[in-house]
Parts: sequence; C-alpha cells; structure tokens
Amino acid sequence: MVTSSRIPGVLVAVLFVVVVVVLALSSATHVPDASSGATTSPTAPANPRPSGEYGPPLPVDASANPSLEAIPTHTGFKLPPSDFPPIPPAAAELGPQAVLQANTLYAHQPPTLSGCPLPATTQGEEEWHDAVRHQWDCVHVAWAPLFAAQGWSTSKPTVHFYPGAGSESPCGYFEAPAFYCSVDGGTVYFGSEHLKMATSWELSVNEMVNHEYSHHIQLVSGISGAWGEAAPESGLLRSELQAICWSAMMTFHNQSVDFDHEDWESWNQRLQTMRESDAHGTREVLVEWGTRGLYAGTVGDCNTWTTPELAVALG
Repeated sequence: MVTSSRIPGVLVAVLFVVVVVVLALSSATHVPDASSGATTSPTAPANPRPSGEYGPPLPVDASANPSLEAIPTHTGFKLPPSDFPPIPPAAAELGPQAVLQANTLYAHQPPTLSGCPLPATTQGEEEWHDAVRHQWDCVHVAWAPLFAAQGWSTSKPTVHFYPGAGSESPCGYFEAPAFYCSVDGGTVYFGSEHLKMATSWELSVNEMVNHEYSHHIQLVSGISGAWGEAAPESGLLRSELQAICWSAMMTFHNQSVDFDHEDWESWNQRLQTMRESDAHGTREVLVEWGTRGLYAGTVGDCNTWTTPELAVALG
C-alpha cells in the first residue's frame, strides 16, 4: 500500500494498471507493487495524465436518483427495493479532489448499450475473442459521445488476448483474468482464466468487459490521474469499487441483457464469489457497490470518492 503523499513514477504506472476481480475462489488477482517480489517491467513508464489536465469539475449537485429507486427494465422486471445510504455530496470544488468527487461525468444518465452480443457462454477461443471484441466495441460506441461532449479523447483502446495466467504489458507483467493498462491511451488484456469463466457464466463477457472499460472511463475523465495525488492510500480500492459499480450499471442498461429475476440471482451469486482483498474490499462493500450499480440513475450514483473511509475500507 502507498503511504506517502507523492508516488514515484514507476510505482504510479504499476498501481494504475487496474485488475479485475476474479470469479473462482481458487483464482487470485495479483497486483504487484514496488515492495513485492513480483516481476514488473524495468522500464515501466509513469502513468500518463489525460489531456486537458483533470477537466473542470461540476457544481456539487445531488444525484438524479438519490434514493436509488428500483428502475424497471425494458422487460418490465423491477429490482427489489434498496436501502443503500445516499452518497455524500462532494466536499471539493477545485483540484484533483473535485475530479474524483464532482467529475463532469457524474451528472449524466448511464448511456444505453445497444447492439451488444447476447448473453451466452462461449465455446472455444475464437468465439470468446469475437464476443469480447464485440462487447468492447459496443461499450465504446455508447460512451464515446459523452467523452466527446467533455472534450476528452474518444480513441478506442486496443484489445489483446494472452494464454495462461498472465501477460507482459507496457505497465509490467501481471497475472489476472483481465487487466487494463493506462499507458499510451489505454490497452486492455484478457487471458485464459477469463476464457474459463466465459464458458460457465452467460454474463461473464458482459461483466468483465464492462469492468475493464470502466477503468478506461477513469483514465479519460482524469480520475486515474487525480487519485494518485488526492487519494494515494485508498484510491486503488475506491477505483475498483467504482469499476464494479459501473459494470453493474452498464449491465442493467444493456439492451441485449433482458435483466430478470434469474439474472438478479446470477449477479448476486457473482458478487458472493468475488475474492476479498485490499484492492477490492470486504464482501460487504463488494456486494454493496456491485448491487448499487444496478439501481444507478446517473453515472454519479457510483461515486465512491465521497464515501467515508470506513464504508470502503477492508475490514
């Protein structure tokens, strides 16, 4: 864990490679840091900050869906009533804290994903490749207009696949089912461990791609650059929980997913199998943020950056 207020460039590059939570309890997510014995690239560059610095923060506004009411799906299914506490308002109006707490993105309604692949288990590597690329393209098409409206980059990150448990990247070597590297505008990597997941859960490609694309959203919106300065100790955890929440949000707003009671049960089972860790939090917070996203009426309903430390910390 980073304890200093300023982070060395190489360590920043390592920390800003954000790794997805694993599905199977026997499979551990590993995010090496400067003090671990893990192998990392000796020339890993410093984390690049998005163009336009952090972007102007919004005035502090309440969420458009402050009570997280159950929003009916396009199929008519309605989520059970929620009892989540409201997200506290932003305390900062300028600087990196404002980028985290009052980002310009937060006032927008979740974009609707259309034309994505239908939920299905994948049979074989080629089918998996096609499904992942299709979902990635679909998600990017949905978000690019929001990025353009803010003057942010709309470049689509490259998708890579790798055999085995891990892969080299411009950010170093990492072992995970999938991970996102922010260098040079972002690249996403999907490995054989995710292929195994995709053969057994119909929403696996949807959930994993949504999660990794959430880290790209954090990059282009300035969140990834801001938390290194404004939240060096809790930033990794908060960014992961936000990605988990946004993944759920995108799933619920995906027209290819006829979200119903069976999917509700399936999604909750997924949350119960995510591994607890310093990077992803306790079971309680994983379930909270992974469920909150289903109810999100705005992108800001997944704002983990104003929540008191105790609510997101590993117990």
